[in-house]
Parts: sequence; C-alpha cells; structure tokens
Amino acid sequence: MKMLKLPSVEEPQSMSAMTDVVFLLLIFFIVTMSSYIEMTLLETNLPTSAGQSSKIDLQNHLKIELTEKDQYVINGIVQNRASLNRLLRRYARLMPEAEFLLQCDPEMRHHTLVTLLGDLSKYGLKNIKLLK
Repeated sequence: MKMLKLPSVEEPQSMSAMTDVVFLLLIFFIVTMSSYIEMTLLETNLPTSAGQSSKIDLQNHLKIELTEKDQYVINGIVQNRASLNRLLRRYARLMPEAEFLLQCDPEMRHHTLVTLLGDLSKYGLKNIKLLK
C-alpha cells in the first residue's frame, strides 16, 4: 500500500487578530494607569472656565488647604492624611526644593496645622509659605 504525499501548502496567517489583542491591551493599560498618573507629580496647568491658565505652577508648588472639618485639600482635591504623606514622601524624593503653599481656614483646629508641619519636617521639606 502506497501512501500519497500531499503537497504542503502554507496558509497565509492573518495579523488582524494579533492587532486586535495589541490594541485591547494598550487601551487596558492606558485606562488603568490614568488614576496613577493623576496622583503623581505629572500635573498639568489646565485652563480654567474663564479661558485663563492657573496662576500657580503645579510642578514647583503644592497648594495644601486645611478646612474647618480638618480635611486636607491638595490642589483642589480632598485627600486623607495617608495619601498626603505618600505625596510628601514623593516630593521629598523627587523635588526636595518644591514650595508648599499652606492655606488655613480660620475655623480649623491648630492641631491639624501642627500635624501637617510635623509631616513636612519629617520628610525634610522646608520651603513652606502661608497664604491668606
């Protein structure tokens, strides 16, 4: 019994499935990293509703507001003390010469300000300015 040998024919492989997977992975990583990028030092000066850019350079300044409810508002975003400490540690490591602009509500407790000043001192951050 003789076996017939079939000629080998290579089928062309389509790359469309591979490109779909690559684009899906790219979209996944962009979406998952967007929240991380927002909390890093890569902040941008976005225009305000009046069409003017913000007055404070967020790369060299960090504005921390202390509210009457003992909350920390960092560049307009309410943060807890743990996230504030992570941010201060990052500034101490990457930008130790950055300025910290503190704005205190007149009705806040002094303990919150003293705690914040202690955290700034713990990380060796010394460029502190108080705003009215």
